[in-house]
Amino acid sequence: MTIAEKTADVAAFWAWCKERAATRANMSLAETRESFDTEMARIPLADGTAAQSLGFGDVGAEKITPADAVTGKALLYLHGGGHVFGSIKSHRHLVSRLAASARVTAWHIDYRLAPEHPYPAAIEDALTAYRALLDSGIAPADLVVGGESAGGNLAAALVLKLKEENLPQPAGLYLLSPWLDMTTTAESYDKVGARDPMITREGIVGVIAAYLGGQPDTPLASPVRADLSGLPPMLIQVGSEEVLLSDSLTFAGKAALAGIDVSLRVWGGMPHAWLLFHPFLRAGLPAIEEAGAWMRKRLGTG
Repeated sequence: MTIAEKTADVAAFWAWCKERAATRANMSLAETRESFDTEMARIPLADGTAAQSLGFGDVGAEKITPADAVTGKALLYLHGGGHVFGSIKSHRHLVSRLAASARVTAWHIDYRLAPEHPYPAAIEDALTAYRALLDSGIAPADLVVGGESAGGNLAAALVLKLKEENLPQPAGLYLLSPWLDMTTTAESYDKVGARDPMITREGIVGVIAAYLGGQPDTPLASPVRADLSGLPPMLIQVGSEEVLLSDSLTFAGKAALAGIDVSLRVWGGMPHAWLLFHPFLRAGLPAIEEAGAWMRKRLGTG
């Protein structure tokens, strides 16, 4: 049974997640990648948006433009998938919805995945894309960087890397259910873990090994440990039913203590990255609109 055959309520979604987890436990990584891309690619783009394939050097990318996009305003989006799966195909529907809500042109990239390309390859690709957008004439003040889950990890790492490289920060940082701590010791692993239908500590440990590839953990891999001063204003959306909840709570607290304008929205009853499943979870669309409204405010797109 595919997700499209499920109802839109949370209980049915929970059951579908458990069903898929059981199925994918017997898949190879290549099979998981293909299955996820195929299933999620069935979800259509937002009405009035057009997609165009392009690239930033060796980094594959896709540009999504809503019919009413404000010229020069942009979103650079980094998809999730634990650093080991996910692609332009699996996430273009969500990116199109965010772009349409924010009235911006969105770019999302096929950054290199682990274990074939471990840390810091994905960060290097994100930095390449950011530089290319600036070189194309987009001003940092007209650009938001965003991502969900592992893509949220990369989005946070990117703005930290910009600070390290003395490059201008974007107008905002949008994080959805971000994975920001590689230690797996946060409180939510124990208090929420039994409720999370998608992510387990054991699963996280596996993708950490793939992503780091034997290298030590660093603040660019675990942004909760970084100095967050000088980062742009941020919106963090996270569900109450995910083991990564503590990552968002800790990161938001550190950002606030560093003097950053941070908006933290914990959506009760929601699982990990629920906006990605907006056709099947009723809370997906209002959460997309919340994110879009925040971007419109940051970028002045109405």
